Amino acid sequence: MKVSIIEKKDSLLDIEFDDKVLPNALLSVLMANKVDAYAYEPHPLLPGYRLHIEAKDPLKELNTAIKTVEADWKAFEKEFKAKYKPAKKEAKKTPAKKK
Repeated sequence: MKVSIIEKKDSLLDIEFDDKVLPNALLSVLMANKVDAYAYEPHPLLPGYRLHIEAKDPLKELNTAIKTVEADWKAFEKEFKAKYKPAKKEAKKTPAKKK
């Protein structure tokens, strides 16, 4: 995964990602926390997807969102593993050697 900080000011943070998955997950948490944030594609023909955050302390807001996404992922993983345990593989029986 490639992540680049495009612009960083006191109350603004613009980050570019190489895909949409993580910035959209972070955006949903930021919006739930009532942070002024949005995601966009700077140009339709160029790769990249950006997350724009405006707040008193955008890095603090981003770190909070990261921790929330990480906690949600761990909770999902725990629930998934509890409900969907992999089937046990039967041991292969090797034929007995003839003497």
